[in-house]
Order: sequence, then structure tokens, then C-alpha cells
Amino acid sequence: MVKTRSLSTQIFLAALTLILSGCAPRGSFAHVSPESMVLSRGSPAPFLSIAVLSGILYAVYADRATTTLDLIEIPDRPHLPSAAPAPQVIDRVDVVAPLSPAFGEHVLSVGGGSAAVLYLDRETDVKNVLKLATRSLGQPQWQLEVLEPAGDPLALVPDGEGGFDAAWSSGLLSYRPVGHGGTSGTPVLPFKVQGQPSPDGSGGFTAFDSLTSSLLFVRWTGPGFETHVVDGGTPVQASLRSASGRLKVVTWDSRTRRLILHQEAAPGGKLSSATVTLCEGTKRLALLPGVSDSTVLVVFDETHSVGAGKTAYQVSLIAPGSLLGGRGSRYRKAVVTSGDSPIEGFAAVRTADALYVLVSQGDLRLLRIPLSP
Repeated sequence: MVKTRSLSTQIFLAALTLILSGCAPRGSFAHVSPESMVLSRGSPAPFLSIAVLSGILYAVYADRATTTLDLIEIPDRPHLPSAAPAPQVIDRVDVVAPLSPAFGEHVLSVGGGSAAVLYLDRETDVKNVLKLATRSLGQPQWQLEVLEPAGDPLALVPDGEGGFDAAWSSGLLSYRPVGHGGTSGTPVLPFKVQGQPSPDGSGGFTAFDSLTSSLLFVRWTGPGFETHVVDGGTPVQASLRSASGRLKVVTWDSRTRRLILHQEAAPGGKLSSATVTLCEGTKRLALLPGVSDSTVLVVFDETHSVGAGKTAYQVSLIAPGSLLGGRGSRYRKAVVTSGDSPIEGFAAVRTADALYVLVSQGDLRLLRIPLSP
């Protein structure tokens, strides 16, 4: 069992770790005041997605009460709406009680005037079907197709014309380019995903392969896959391709309880690694652009002891101080949300002037954190 530390000890160690990694904070913590809007009173499945395109936020989640995969559209404005819009049903994705452990598993992508969701549909107690739902933005009707063989969704890559390449894993890594029908159009590679995959934002993705115990960066090259191992990678990870083409990957090491940032010095170059901070119990990460090509935002869930045998569960943010109302690019930490209920899941996306975090903690909420220009 991992021993918990007092909050004061955690603060000291987090600040010390940031200093040692070259990201010294000016006052290690910052205060943020998120706006909050409840999207669902029930606790959804832990698989959550959020994306933004043309001033609209798209949030996808699976509702345990209705066993449906739902989408909500919210305008990206200086303030959240006073009430959440009604959810739009994409599909019913489970019909047999109890719900599958993979209930709600999906990936979301938007681009080329369309939205797409790659997801698992449990049709019977022994049969899962992998489906791709696509829809022109602004239109109510989803187009559904079945992809074979069924497996865990990994990534969707928009082609800029309303189509999406799809990647998934069923013990094999399969990729279906647009126009190849419902089956994989590429040679397959032995692969079984562990944890959640992460798109890098430019057509590639990272995912942990349990067959080789390796974190892989994967990109479709036309005739097949380009794969690279991220040394020291773990199943809890997130990736980002910077504006200059540099790959950045953040991972959480459960043994050392450290967030590690792996990044290329130049596109295609070797990855170097540096500790970001210490944290306990992290299950989910998001890596988003900072204020320049060399800076990032890291969003993560964590736990810490608050005394008397009680535990606090929170979503935290590490970001350049200038984005949080301070000065300079030195990193500071802020608590986005905290409570005594476990974080079931979260997803995050950044717009020009705000960070949005979709979080399941007893209910489903959308948080908006303003960012300084």
C-alpha cells in the first residue's frame, strides 16, 4: 500500500520537484475560480470526450441510466450558459444488465465540418460490435457503420473533407482509412491496449501495448504503421504534437508517483525526460498547448490525505503562470475541482481564452477556467 502524505508535505515536494526539473514556480500554487455547469445529475461511464470546432464545444459521455452514448453541444463564449442544453442520443450502447466494464468506451473527433465517434456497442451478453458514427455538423442525423473485427477504439483522424480514418485494437492493431469500407485496409500488428489512448492532434496517437509492456507512438503512413517506443512510458499518459511538430508525452509512474514529461528537442528527434511533479493516485491525464511551442498545460486527477482518515479527490492543473494571471512562463499549480467523491473520469480541451474540463465526480459537470492572454 502506498503511504499518503500530509498536504503540507505534498506541497513542499511538488514545489521542489518543479524546481529540480527546471520549471521553478513563483509561488507554487495559483487560485482559479472555474464556472461550473451540470450536464447530468447521474454518474456517467468514466470514458469522457470533449472537442472544439468553430466556436462550439462537443462533449460525449455514456449515460448509465439510459445506456445511451450522448452528445451535448455548448457554445464557446466568455461564460457558460445558465442551463445545459439537452443531450443528443448517438446510439444505445448496452442492453444487458449488468453493464459491461467497457460500457461507454469511445473516441471523439471533429474536423472538416463533421463529427465522428468510434465506440463499442454491446448487443448481447457475449457480443460487442465496433461502430463508427459520423454526422455533418448542424445536422441531426448520425450515419452508423460497423467496423470489423470488433475491438477497443484508439483514434479517429479527420481527412479534412468530412471523412475519418479509424484505428482500433482487438489483440491486433487495425487501421481503416477512409474509403476502405467497414474492414481494416492495412496490415495488422499484434497489439492490445491498456489504459486510454491519446491523439497527438496531428494524425498520430499514443497508446500503451500490454503485449510488449510498451507505450507506443503510432502514425499511419499509407502502406502501414509507423511506430516508436516512448521509453519509460506507462498506461497513464497523454500526448501532444506542438506547432513546430515536436512530440510531447506526459506519463504518470505509479512506482515513483511522478508525472514525467517526455519531449523531442526537434521533430523526429530523441525524447528527453524531466519530472513535472509528484502526485498520488493519478488515473487520467490531458496535455494541452501552453503559451509557446515549448510550454504546455498538464491536467491530471490526484488524491491526497486531508487527515482523520479522509481523502480528497481533485483535478489539478499545472500551467505557465502567465496563463493563470501571474507573470512569466514559470509553472504554477492550481486545483480545478475537489471533493470527497472519487474522480470517475475527465477530459479537457483548450480554446484561445479558456480551459474546459469535463469531469465526472458524483455528477457530470463542465468547468470553464479563464486563461489570461
